[in-house]
Amino acid sequence: MSLRWSLFIALVGLHIAGLIAAPDALRPAFAGSVYIPLMALDAAGMPVFSASESAGWSAPSWVGWIMVGILWVAVWWVGAFAVSLALQRFKQDA
Repeated sequence: MSLRWSLFIALVGLHIAGLIAAPDALRPAFAGSVYIPLMALDAAGMPVFSASESAGWSAPSWVGWIMVGILWVAVWWVGAFAVSLALQRFKQDA
């Protein structure tokens, strides 16, 4: 498996693990990684939130989860690409 794929799988796995079982101090950051992109998409008129039960936070709709997933997969893919490219250039220069 290439370095890029290994980094990508590790980053996505860590993000998913953080969403499922983050320590109390990190939970707001992981919640923000879901809700901040959704708020921007909601402002653009996309149906990313389901109807809320009360006056609290609405849960993401299935469209919202798909959009957040696409966003973070793209972010982590670009990150893994950049790191692997930098490591390859460093290796060539050494």
